[in-house]
Amino acid sequence: MASQPILSIVIPAYNAAEYCAACFDSILRGGSDPARYEVVVVDDGSRDATPEIIRSYCDAHANFSAIRQENSGVSVAREKGTAAAAGAYIWFIDSDDYVVENAVDNVLACIDAHPEVDAFFAPTLMRDENTGREWVKPYAAAPEGSLPGKEYLKRQPVSICPAQFIFRKALAANPWIHFPKGLRHEDEYFFRTLQYFAQTLLILDRPLYVYRQWGGSFMNSASDKSMNDMVEVYRQLKAFVEEGAAAEDREWLRADIFSFLMGTHFWHIDTLKTDTFRAFRKKNIAYIKQEFAANRHLLSRKDRLLGSLMLHCPGLFADLMKCKRQAA
Repeated sequence: MASQPILSIVIPAYNAAEYCAACFDSILRGGSDPARYEVVVVDDGSRDATPEIIRSYCDAHANFSAIRQENSGVSVAREKGTAAAAGAYIWFIDSDDYVVENAVDNVLACIDAHPEVDAFFAPTLMRDENTGREWVKPYAAAPEGSLPGKEYLKRQPVSICPAQFIFRKALAANPWIHFPKGLRHEDEYFFRTLQYFAQTLLILDRPLYVYRQWGGSFMNSASDKSMNDMVEVYRQLKAFVEEGAAAEDREWLRADIFSFLMGTHFWHIDTLKTDTFRAFRKKNIAYIKQEFAANRHLLSRKDRLLGSLMLHCPGLFADLMKCKRQAA
């Protein structure tokens, strides 16, 4: 391209032939000046028509480029796309989702208006593809406007949808900010560290991105690998807290990441009586109980009681939660 882009949109794609053209088209419709943004598509070893579709867009649009890699997973694809990006800001988009009307122009306008901001966060428009229902996943803005990212991390549940963040590429040079390779729940690590190290984070007031949910999607499924990977991601988060975070921030960060570890049980509440969960528990329960004992002082009395019940009597805990849902 003749001039340096401001924004690099990085899109990992794997066997995405059914959806990626709609994703690319939404970006093209949303950006009126192709000189100001680029699209870097990383084909993660697709075996369908995805490479041909990507090639056709690269041939037709000067601001599209492609990287082909052997199947290595989304973490490697995102990091490889980030390394190749020419823009000062990065926006991760998934190839089976799409952006709203004028999304790229709106992002560029925000960057122009707030050049001091390290990261922007936008609500997401969620869409259930099975029912057609749509709703906005918000993120409450502080009245002060932009704040240090770790202040938002303190006051809000962490958001792990990659497309909700547009961030300064220079942040990716921090060795603590990366995607753990080969693991599910890699976003839980990346976006905690990204928010923590962002000097300024600004919350936008409108959705930019449409996240398509499917009944069989990863976020709606549980597996032995999913739960085991949560434990490994927690271990990496714990290393970040102990070695990468400031001493004064470690207590509240420990409380945050421990809640993620407890998600190995709470997020999979409907599977606590399955053989899959029993196999996971046999392998990991001693470590999780050890971490519970080390962090229980960070919990409320209610959460200590619930956590103890969850860890020692998971079947009973599942029954109680089921009764609570039915009574609601």
